[in-house]
Amino acid sequence: MGQINKLEKVWKLSGDISMSATHALLAETKIFPKQLKMDFSGVTNVDTATIGLIFEWLRQAQNQGSQLTFTKLPENLHSLINLYGVVDLIPHTSR
Repeated sequence: MGQINKLEKVWKLSGDISMSATHALLAETKIFPKQLKMDFSGVTNVDTATIGLIFEWLRQAQNQGSQLTFTKLPENLHSLINLYGVVDLIPHTSR
């Protein structure tokens, strides 16, 4: 199951961020700081539900006036967002 280590402006995700983890992760991420980077460097497994989770986080962050960026996306997630044609819709930096 996926986990989040919340530091001040960087939240480090780890583990399995797939369908089975999405509800628990959403419950942990209700309030966003003004600027936030979500670091995926510790993520071991993703699926298409991960993309939905990212878009839900983006929606929540936008509603709260927060600037959200995703960093260190794993190669399999980068492949999925390219496959679905949404790479330009997800603010991210260096894979």
